[in-house]
Amino acid sequence: MTVICLHEHELISGADSSAYEREVAETICSLDIPGLLEARLLKGFKGERDGKYAVLWIFESPEAIADNFGTLENPRWPEPWLHYENKVLAKYLDCEPDAIRFTDYLEVAGKVFKSA
Repeated sequence: MTVICLHEHELISGADSSAYEREVAETICSLDIPGLLEARLLKGFKGERDGKYAVLWIFESPEAIADNFGTLENPRWPEPWLHYENKVLAKYLDCEPDAIRFTDYLEVAGKVFKSA
């Protein structure tokens, strides 16, 4: 069962959004986390989070998340993730990287659409 995770990023006042976009994109595209299927940097263009950022993570299963990150009661972080949080995100976020707002969703149904 696929897990879709949405991590909301609030940047500090005066953050260089171009540098943030470049560094986060480079880092998430190079992460080697078992069971991580996709990672996408998003920027809101309409609605409540217009102009704000999020990262969409897609993992192959809840077990892949638990194997890499432990549980809420007993968390752990793989080394590439620690680098991402402590060396990249920490420069730009308005809070500690572990304190961001996030939601992990179990995929109930879906379809991948292909362009004609």
